[in-house]
Amino acid sequence: MQKRIKIKAVTREKDAAGKFQTNLTPNATLEGKELIGRWADFSRLNAAQAETTLVLLKGFILDELAKGNKLDFGLVSFYPRLSGALSSRDSSPGAEGLYVRGAVKARRPLMNGLRDKLEAVNGLTTVQAHIYNVFDKTAKRFDVLATGHVLSVAGYDIPVDAAKEDEGVWLERRTHKGYERVAKGRVVGYSPDLTEVVFDEQIAPGTYVLAFYTRCGHGDGYRVVRVSRKIRAIAP
Repeated sequence: MQKRIKIKAVTREKDAAGKFQTNLTPNATLEGKELIGRWADFSRLNAAQAETTLVLLKGFILDELAKGNKLDFGLVSFYPRLSGALSSRDSSPGAEGLYVRGAVKARRPLMNGLRDKLEAVNGLTTVQAHIYNVFDKTAKRFDVLATGHVLSVAGYDIPVDAAKEDEGVWLERRTHKGYERVAKGRVVGYSPDLTEVVFDEQIAPGTYVLAFYTRCGHGDGYRVVRVSRKIRAIAP
């Protein structure tokens, strides 16, 4: 089996809690003489012929688009489209400032063409954050929470920097849309394997999730990871 080439994936947190967006960083950008050289090697043309074919292809696409035609190359299709939207069905595009521009759409062979050929890898250090147990020091019970009680959370690699807005300890409730934040905890103590946190807001009894948002002690360039454990809130 052919070895898959690795490509770097960079993950950033989105506005929604616990949601992340991942983009790939190309291994190289081919342009100018390097692109022509690669195309010449692949097509077995000399450099002059390879450059001519690329220039002609670009001119051909633009010329056909200017005639109002759609070009389907099997991998991608080029077509004219309007920039903007009309205010009503019978509006005039020109009167509303819309204009025609070129557009490109990926066809299915292109969308599936890299499957099992490239392997995406996170460019940042892999973390192994984990929560082992949660102990209510006041109620002397595991995996329970009460307003004003100190929770002693034993875990691995779960430091929280309270100075950073995207880090913290939250009590969350699971919904059909994901996890909804209910209350933010106040970190009152930390050691390498133990974090103490207090929830000052009144918490209604029920089942929740205790979620740590942490960079695991790494720098600002690292994504925030979420590590959680189910917990039951009781009346104080």
